[in-house]
Amino acid sequence: MRKSIIAVLLTLSTFAAGAVELYKWVDKDGVHYSDQPAPGAEKIEVHGVPNVGATPVPPPAAPAAPAAGTFAGYEQFAVTEPPDNGIIRDNSGAGEVSVTVSLTPALREDLGHTVRVTLAGQTQGGAATQFSFTGIDRGTHTISAAVIDGAGSTLQTTTATFTLQRTSILQKKPSPTPAPGPAPSPSPAPKPSTP
Repeated sequence: MRKSIIAVLLTLSTFAAGAVELYKWVDKDGVHYSDQPAPGAEKIEVHGVPNVGATPVPPPAAPAAPAAGTFAGYEQFAVTEPPDNGIIRDNSGAGEVSVTVSLTPALREDLGHTVRVTLAGQTQGGAATQFSFTGIDRGTHTISAAVIDGAGSTLQTTTATFTLQRTSILQKKPSPTPAPGPAPSPSPAPKPSTP
């Protein structure tokens, strides 16, 4: 029965306005409707059926823009310098390491966001994305970086590991080679002694 009603409704929706001929008959399987005559079918005239076309489906709505003052987060936050698992050579002896972080979108200073970077027990922070550390010993180190909001809460974190190679102070420097000088003069021959 339910299928029959659905079939009638679908059939009705496809006809143009005006008189439409439908046929109805009952058999052992139930009530049937059709636009084609069948043996024993009763003719039904339907007047003024509107032509109902498909209703266009609107495209999905774009995600609502965040309200003013709200922030959806950073899509990307990473230590880009030194590269993760990279090697830095510092022959100055000062153990200098420059750290750069990148954020997408850019750091939201208007919301009070800052970056905090920790390396070898030293912590630096502020509304910057580049930091310079000195006195870092040779070896493998892990950089920890965090974005901090105006209330002091951590929004996002990231890490990177690198190895610092430094010239050792124990490493002997080659001795300078003396410049060649004048050739030594021959010694005078000993004089024979007289008795």
